[in-house]
Amino acid sequence: MATASITIGANTGSGVREYVAAALDVLDEMGIHYELTAMATNLEGDVRTICDALVAIHKRCHELGAPRVESLLKIDDRIDVAQTLDSKVGHVIEARKSP
Repeated sequence: MATASITIGANTGSGVREYVAAALDVLDEMGIHYELTAMATNLEGDVRTICDALVAIHKRCHELGAPRVESLLKIDDRIDVAQTLDSKVGHVIEARKSP
């Protein structure tokens, strides 16, 4: 399973919160596990699903009236180790406990 971080921007002259909310609606509709943060939305799934989600998010934002949608997608796709958002955070917490 891959993990990813998506940041969405919509050039509308006002805030982006309604577009972020729309992006989360898309992820919910697709059954994708995600975690919203102040700067991005982290998610997990296979690479194809993540990319399909980004396409669907762009489409939804355009449908809501955004003439321009910007996104930043970062994917961590490991095949040697099973990983989730929780496991990645857990590894950092464990590293901080080590001397």
